[in-house]
Amino acid sequence: MELLAGVTSPSTQNSESNPLDDMRREAETNALRIIQAKLEKPENLEKLDQLRTAAAQRKRTLDEQLRTAVQSQLESIKTGIAQLQISLDNMKTVERTMRETDEKLQKIAPLQSKLEDLRHEANTYRQLSLAQANLDYIIKTPENVKKADELMSEEKLLQAHQLIMEIENSRNYLLFELHKVQEKDSQPDDIQLVTSYFADYERLVKQLRQMISFRISRWYDCAISAPEKLVTALRLIEREEQVDRFWMEKKELSGFSPPDRPRQWKKLCFELLRKSVKDRIEGNQLETREEHKYWLARHLEMCRQIFLRDFRIITKTCVRCFPKQYDIVNRFLDYYHNCLKEHLTEICDPKRRSEGEGLTTAEVYTIVTFVRDYQGAECLGSPELRLDISQLSPLLEKDMLAAVTDVFINERKQKFNEWIPNIISSEVKDWYALKEAELTSEHYYATTMPRMLINMIIETLDMAKQMSDETCQLILGMILQKVNEFRDLYVAEINNYAKKYFADRQSFRECFTRQMVANANNCESIPNFMVIVRKKYDRDDLDDLSRSSQQQLDRYESMGKLFERTAEYCCDVILQEVEMDTSKYLKGLFTREWFGATAKPCCGTIIETTRDYWSTELTHLKKPLLAYLFYAWHKRVLAYYLRNLFSRSVQIKFERPDERRRCAEQLRSEAGLLDREFKAWDGTSAENATEYHFNILSNIADVLEQTDLDSIVLEVATLAKKYPSLTMEQVIQLLLLRGDLTKQEAKDKADAALANMPRVNQGILSEITEIINQLN
Repeated sequence: MELLAGVTSPSTQNSESNPLDDMRREAETNALRIIQAKLEKPENLEKLDQLRTAAAQRKRTLDEQLRTAVQSQLESIKTGIAQLQISLDNMKTVERTMRETDEKLQKIAPLQSKLEDLRHEANTYRQLSLAQANLDYIIKTPENVKKADELMSEEKLLQAHQLIMEIENSRNYLLFELHKVQEKDSQPDDIQLVTSYFADYERLVKQLRQMISFRISRWYDCAISAPEKLVTALRLIEREEQVDRFWMEKKELSGFSPPDRPRQWKKLCFELLRKSVKDRIEGNQLETREEHKYWLARHLEMCRQIFLRDFRIITKTCVRCFPKQYDIVNRFLDYYHNCLKEHLTEICDPKRRSEGEGLTTAEVYTIVTFVRDYQGAECLGSPELRLDISQLSPLLEKDMLAAVTDVFINERKQKFNEWIPNIISSEVKDWYALKEAELTSEHYYATTMPRMLINMIIETLDMAKQMSDETCQLILGMILQKVNEFRDLYVAEINNYAKKYFADRQSFRECFTRQMVANANNCESIPNFMVIVRKKYDRDDLDDLSRSSQQQLDRYESMGKLFERTAEYCCDVILQEVEMDTSKYLKGLFTREWFGATAKPCCGTIIETTRDYWSTELTHLKKPLLAYLFYAWHKRVLAYYLRNLFSRSVQIKFERPDERRRCAEQLRSEAGLLDREFKAWDGTSAENATEYHFNILSNIADVLEQTDLDSIVLEVATLAKKYPSLTMEQVIQLLLLRGDLTKQEAKDKADAALANMPRVNQGILSEITEIINQLN
C-alpha cells in the first residue's frame, strides 16, 4: 500500500465550495475507494499497468460520450431558439392584421342600418316563395282528402299515407309561420282558421290509425293469410316514427312542434301486440269450474298448444315481416311469458279469489305440473322453436308456488284424515259381517285393506312427484306419519274385535280365525309395500350414510317393526284361541291326568287340535308369521309342562324307579313327537329349519330316570350348563319330584351341582319362565 502513501483526500478548506467542487471531491473519494479495493492484495500490484490502461480507455470513452451529448444538446437549443423567433414574428404579423381589420369594421358598421330594408324584403321574398310552393298543396287539400278516403277504402294505405303527409306538411307550414309571428302579433283566430280548414286531415289520421291498429291486433291472422298487410302497417309505423323524430329535433331548435306530434305509433304497436297476446291467453278459457271439473287442465293445455302454434308462425313468418330492430321473437316471448305469468298468478292468488273458491287438488296439480313442464320440450323448450328461454323469470314466484303447494299438501293431509278412518271402518264392517277373507294367488288370506291403502299412497305420491321432488318428499313424510296413525287405529280395532270374540265365540263361527290370519298377513305386507315406496319415491340414496339419510331409513325401519309387532299380535290372538281350545289338556300336562293308569292323551289332543287349526286356517298364514306362531306356541306348551313340573304343589311324586323310568320315556316320546309335528307345520325348509326346544323335556327325563344317586349331581350340572337360567329352586323341585330324596338331600345335591356355576337370566328357559309367571 506504499503507492497510496502520497494520495490524500481532497482539500476541504473552502466550506462554501460550489456544487461542481462537491462532485469532483465525491468522484475522487469514489476513485480512491475503488483503487484501494483493487490493490488490497500484493499480487494485484503486478496488474497495475493493465489497470491504468483500462482506466485510461474508459476515461476516453466517457469523454467522447459526454462531448457528443453536449454537442447534441447545443444543437437542439439552437433549433428551439430559431423556432421561438419565427413564432414571435408570426404573432407580430397577426397583431398587425387584427388591428387593420378592426379599423375597417369600424368603417362598415353604419351599413347595417342602411341594409335593414333590404333584409326585410329578403325575408318577405323567402316567405312568399315558400307560400307559393305550398299553395298548390293547400289548394289541393280537399281533393287530397277525397283521394285519401278512396285509397283507404281500397286498403291502399301506403298511397293514402303519402297524401296525408302532403296535407300535414301544408298544415304544419302554416302553423309554423303563425308560430314565428306569435311573439309580435298573436292571432289565435288564424290558428283556429287553419285547424278548421284541416279538420278532415285529423279524421284521416284517426282512420288510418284505426286501420293500422286493426292489422297489428290481428297480427296472427295477417301473418298467415296476408303478411303483406302486416308489412304495410309496420312500414307506416316506421315512417311515422321518423316524422316524430324530425319534429322532436325541430322543437329543440325552433320551439315549434305540431299539435299531434309525437304520435308514438310504435309504442302503440307494442301495446296492441301485448294486448292481443293477453287476449289469446285469457280468451281460450272456454269453461269454468262449475261447467267442467278439469277446466283448468283443459285451459292450460290449450295455452300450451297456442304457444307452440303461435311461435311457429312467429319464428317463421313474423321475423320476415317485422323490422329487425324490433327483435320480435324475444319480444313476443316476453309478452307471452309475462301475460301467462299474470294470468296464473291471478288464478293462484287467494286475495283475488272469492271466498270458498280456493284451488282444488286437481287444479293445484295441474298448475304445478304445467309450471314444471312449461320450459320443457313439449312447450317453450321445443327444439323446433329454438327459443332463448334462459332469461325468463319463474312462471310462478317462489312464495306463490310454495303457497299453491301448501294447498295440495294440506288437502292431501285432510284427505288422508278422512280416508284412513273410512278404510278401517270398511274393514271392520266386513269383520262383523262375517265376510270371508280373500285368497291371494299364493293362497294366503288377505283383505282389500292393504291394496286400498297402498293405492291411495301411490296415487298421492305420483301426483306429488309429477309436481316436484320437494313436494314428493314433503308428502312422503306426511304419509309415513299417517301410516303410523293408521296402524294405531288398526291395532285398536283388532283388540276390540278380539275382546268381543272371546266374550261370545259362537257369534263369529270360524270366521274369526281366518280374519285374524288375514289381518296378520295384511300387517306383514304393508312394510313390504312401503319398501317399494321408499325405493321409488324417496330421493335419499340408500348407500348414503349421512345423518339425514340414516334418519330416513330409521323411519322406515321403525314403521316396519311396528307393523311386524302388529302382525305378531294377531298371531298371539290366534294362539290365544288355540290355547283356549286346548286349555283343559294344557293344564293337565305333567299331572295325574297326564301320567298313570287313568292318564288322558293330553299331548295327543293338543297336537290334533293344533293340526286342525293348521290344516284349515294356518296354512294360509304367510311363512314368516307361521314360523313365529309355532315358535311362540311351542314355548307356551313347554311353559305348561314346566309350570306343573317346577310347581311346589306338584301332583306327581314317584315311589319306584320304574315309575320314574316310564315318566321319562313318556317325556322323551312326547318331546320327539312335538318336535316332528311342529317342524312339519311351520313351513320352513330343512336348511332353515326352526330350532324348537322340546329337548328340554328329554334333558329333564334324564334327571328323573337316573338311578345312581351319586350321578344325580352330574346330570343336574349338565342340565344347568345347557340352561344357564335354571334356578336353585327349580333344581330342588325337580329332585324332589323323584321321590327318593329328602328336601335337605335335594338341596345339598342342588348346591353341589350349581357350585361355581354362575346363573344368567337369559336363554330359552328364561323366556319360558316369564310365560310361566304370566300363567300363574
